[in-house]
Amino acid sequence: MFRFLPNFIMPESRKENSKNKPVKKFQLRGISASIFENRSEKGSPFHKVSITRTYKDGDEFKTTGSFGRDDLPLVEALARQSWFEILKREAKARSSSDEE
Repeated sequence: MFRFLPNFIMPESRKENSKNKPVKKFQLRGISASIFENRSEKGSPFHKVSITRTYKDGDEFKTTGSFGRDDLPLVEALARQSWFEILKREAKARSSSDEE
């Protein structure tokens, strides 16, 4: 079951963080997953993933978060790959904090 959340206005501090470059990006046939690392108020890292599809409209390239039926297996593969990457980064962060 999917729950849709209402749109909200992002606080200024979040807007600044959203300009960060992704720490990792995966691509498959015009669809990309970008992993962003952010910090909580307590300083703990957490990750967010943005999945987009690039398409050409005339001479201009555009991106969208809307996917067709045949895009969905690619979205699934990119989401899984992103999930594994985040798990790897979290494990690495835990092991380096254990060494301290």
